Amino acid sequence: MSATKTMTIDELRDEFDFLGDWEEQCRFLIELGEELPELPPAEQTEEHRVLGCQARVWLVTEVLRDNGATRLRIRAKSDARIVDGLIVVLLALFDGKSPEQILATDFRDTFAELGLETHLVPQRKNGLYAMVERVRNEARALTGTSDITNPETPRSASLELPTDDEQRPRRRIFDVDDARALFPALQQCLPGGYPVTYLDSASSAQKPQVVIDKEVEVYEQYYANAYRGVYRYGDRVSLELEKAREKVQWFIGARGVDEIVFTSGTTMSINLVANAWGRKFLKPGDEVLLTELEHHANIVPWQWIARQTGATVRFIPLTSDGRVDLTQFAALLSERTKLLAVTGMSNVLGTVPPVQEMVRKAKEVGALVLVDAAQSIPHMPIDVSRDQIDFLAFSGHKVYGPSGVGVLYGRRELLEAMDPFLCGGHMIATVGWADSTWSAPPAKFEAGTPPIAQAIALGTALDFLSEYTLCPLHKHEQSLLRTAHERMLEIPGLKIHGPPTSEKGAIVSFTIDGVAAGDIAQLLDLRGIFVRHGHHCTMPLHERLGVAATVRASFALYNTLDDIDRLISGLRFVLKELNRP
Repeated sequence: MSATKTMTIDELRDEFDFLGDWEEQCRFLIELGEELPELPPAEQTEEHRVLGCQARVWLVTEVLRDNGATRLRIRAKSDARIVDGLIVVLLALFDGKSPEQILATDFRDTFAELGLETHLVPQRKNGLYAMVERVRNEARALTGTSDITNPETPRSASLELPTDDEQRPRRRIFDVDDARALFPALQQCLPGGYPVTYLDSASSAQKPQVVIDKEVEVYEQYYANAYRGVYRYGDRVSLELEKAREKVQWFIGARGVDEIVFTSGTTMSINLVANAWGRKFLKPGDEVLLTELEHHANIVPWQWIARQTGATVRFIPLTSDGRVDLTQFAALLSERTKLLAVTGMSNVLGTVPPVQEMVRKAKEVGALVLVDAAQSIPHMPIDVSRDQIDFLAFSGHKVYGPSGVGVLYGRRELLEAMDPFLCGGHMIATVGWADSTWSAPPAKFEAGTPPIAQAIALGTALDFLSEYTLCPLHKHEQSLLRTAHERMLEIPGLKIHGPPTSEKGAIVSFTIDGVAAGDIAQLLDLRGIFVRHGHHCTMPLHERLGVAATVRASFALYNTLDDIDRLISGLRFVLKELNRP
């Protein structure tokens, strides 16, 4: 069949189906593009430019009226033959149709049937959607529909959460010994013949072999810069990165992939919200409400922005046993509260605040909610849509993924309203000598080269975690926590800080009377027992506790009762070495 711009969409479907292979389909798109008529130079103007396309694309529409019927005539041209081929597809879908027909056309299904959703690199797919939105905006204007989107920032297509069982990770029955065997760093024998007793997962979790293999795969098999090249490596790496974004969307219950921003970690994610949302929307008299549990990364950015905007940062006190005082929380809430920023789980006390209840009360006064999920996300399920969370931040390295990558979830309407935080490559739509415009989220917040291999491997880490039901993992970790509490209290002079085990996650922070936290951690290391000591990036909380430093033991899915035994034995060894009774 000869390539012609007058082909119908059904003929295109048949031809793409007949060709089958993407290489042949790509050649066919180029053939289609070669027969697309030129646009007169007088029509190749900025007024007719479609912004958001990698190539230069001009699109002209003409309204035809005949016997009371209205149709839209479309002419378009680009400076790239393959994009001209995509324009032919666009014309087959929309040219000569009424505005109502255009708006009723299920173009996403058509693109999926032609393989364009799968094989086009994201920047080319975004360009195709930018052309679609330009046409649909014209149709909306003719029908009087009010929700006209800005053609410079085309609305990204939202993906429904996967329903096909094949898209979901397979389930495996949790067995701690089997799970532990998947982590190579835990299989070593240390000097002195000691096994690895890793009790610092709250700081950074170990990595299963499948995550390590995935990151190596990227570097060995198809590494390239993402969203740049249309060659095979560039195509593959961009698609893998977008698959990882879909996995994050599914894991946290977001409505669309355009609500998932890749960052360097939780700290960057919170700073992004503080600068891109807080700097624009906070004003004198507004209040940001935090808890006394917060990590420095969820305190300092708000202090910084408050100084610049005139807003005030206020703290919700804790009860005597380290829980959020909900009575005080209710008293602090007011119409001045613009944001509640709360940890999903304390990195020191393990306290799990009643986030859902706090969200509900914050919404009653019109406040937005940010959840720092760095500690909570490996241990408990979350659904940002169901729970009406506006922003959520977490780091890959705490959820069995690589370091150097994190996630910011933001409700789509909020991300669209926010200004960029960092500027540069990938986040722009156009750049001129005098001014620039931004891409739609999430690209608007992903300036520069992203953490490519790390983000792809983060998707694998979420697959790994999703293979288990979180309920048995949580039960296992809570069982370890209860055992640790019971046995540690047998140690003379030892005090556990924080609430009872029923109110906390798998973290135990403690002090021993008259013994420096640093000495405890150093001497435990001699027995292959790895814990953290210090203020854990929570100086105000430690001041509230009345101690300079604590020792923290934290548990993950790979820890066992043997680890608890070795911890208790190690603590007795510490006291003996320090000549304590």
